[in-house]
Amino acid sequence: MEIEKSDAWQRHQLATLERMQRDLARYTHPVIRVVGLCGVAYLASWAVVMVLGAAAGAMAVVAAVSAAVLVLGAPAFALAVGMERYFRGRVEDHMS
Repeated sequence: MEIEKSDAWQRHQLATLERMQRDLARYTHPVIRVVGLCGVAYLASWAVVMVLGAAAGAMAVVAAVSAAVLVLGAPAFALAVGMERYFRGRVEDHMS
């Protein structure tokens, strides 16, 4: 005997998953944005340091601070991206 889930139950599960994804996005999206912004700042400041050399002392500080944020934020970034991908995959599975 095979028991199938009703359409109402599947819609309820999908709505619950979407709600969980939205609730967690309040925490994951800022982490992703901050790490992405620091990555851009690091690359831009490092390029300026390479072009101008020692004359770009302030840019070296920006590169150092943004690199520190990238290193310290990498685990949180990986967790945030993993959670986003997990929930997106679950929602897509329920949609099909």
